[in-house]
Amino acid sequence: MNPAIARSFSEFVQRWRGWDHRAALAELERMQWEPAEAVEAVRMERLRELLRHCARNVPFYQDALRDAGLDPEQVRSAPDLRALPVVDKRSYRAGYERFFDRSGRHPHDAWVTSGSTGQPFAFRLDRRSIATNTFAALARGRRWWELDHGVREAMIWSGVRDVSSSLQGRVAAARRKLSWRLKNIVLIDIYNLDEAGVRDAYRRLVRFQPRLFRVISSGLYRFCVTLRELGLDGRALGAEAAIYTGEAFPPAQRRLVEEVLGCPTVCEYGCGELGIIAFQCPTGGLHLSHENMIFEFLHEGAPAAAGQPAELVVTNLNNFAAPQIRYAVGDVVVPSDARCACKRSMPLLESVGGRSHDAIRTPAGGTVHGLFFTHLFDDLPEVHQFRIVQERLDRLRVDLVAAQPIDAAALAFIRKSIRDELGGADRVEVEVTQVADLPLNRGGKTDWIVSELPPEVP
Repeated sequence: MNPAIARSFSEFVQRWRGWDHRAALAELERMQWEPAEAVEAVRMERLRELLRHCARNVPFYQDALRDAGLDPEQVRSAPDLRALPVVDKRSYRAGYERFFDRSGRHPHDAWVTSGSTGQPFAFRLDRRSIATNTFAALARGRRWWELDHGVREAMIWSGVRDVSSSLQGRVAAARRKLSWRLKNIVLIDIYNLDEAGVRDAYRRLVRFQPRLFRVISSGLYRFCVTLRELGLDGRALGAEAAIYTGEAFPPAQRRLVEEVLGCPTVCEYGCGELGIIAFQCPTGGLHLSHENMIFEFLHEGAPAAAGQPAELVVTNLNNFAAPQIRYAVGDVVVPSDARCACKRSMPLLESVGGRSHDAIRTPAGGTVHGLFFTHLFDDLPEVHQFRIVQERLDRLRVDLVAAQPIDAAALAFIRKSIRDELGGADRVEVEVTQVADLPLNRGGKTDWIVSELPPEVP
């Protein structure tokens, strides 16, 4: 299909749904080149506008602002927000209606998160937030790579087929497929990546010649591994970039994908309730969408330093329907104080490390975050995929996927490194096993930290 026609159809659907992002996209593309000081002045005025709205119309924040003695007119910088409480999904579950705008002046939709963390939630999102944070920010990132909506695109995704076995479900799935096809997108089912499924997908994509892959990370990895095992030429597909999202993507997996497809992999970091949090530019910088959000990076409740793993806390400047102020996303990231060579004024993340609860408990009562394992396996390029299963407080199982048998020295190094980190060989048993593949969760992703321990009592 002609890319211009496909893009026009996509924009028509967004206008019909109330998510017209075109004006917001133009504004984001202008602001990315503005001096940081000018952007900060705009962000602070929008923050004060949001706080004024909350003080008049949102019960939870009326109480929080009063209890903190915080006057919206006096807010001059992001640190002023520290007087307000951090909230998360547990806060919402305890009384989400208290976060709702009572004025009724902000059209909204309910967006249900995937539930891949085990906690699906129906967020009330201002349509301005959906248009700006999700569609405009995504379009801007894609345009950095000259791959705007409408170009031939392959998606390796969940939700491609109906699993309800009902007529209504089958009709909905058929409508989804038709809509995506009119947007110039071919969908590949992430749950159907065995040899037969990959052969079929490859035949379709050779004919289609996608310029872009947009994928769940582990799905693209399994697709490319199987291509290589089958002796199929991934470069014949013609892709210019592969945008990955939904999960962390270890360097060894990225290298394999780039080798098989012959194109760069591009990080798109976001979540359903906030939209695009950060996007990687062609120069390599992972740029925060700071025009749309205020970011805090916390380590044990205090501001983290650049280069230090930190819990991400976000204030959404565009959601007036159910404001998200100091919302703990549940992810660990590594902030950066560097500036990208591309000259955009947008700040950077050094890396995205996964969920904040992706941690292993130690017999001594401490925790080891999943980032430890990411960095451990960065030094072992033969390991392409891993999963850590904590079966008992003193026993871990490490499942590894690799292209060839892992030698005894590497296995011994893995066991010793993990034992040392968790308290020593006399306290922790570590079993390392090489497996052919790892299972998917219901969101089509691979859980890389799995705890079989009972929950800790707060």
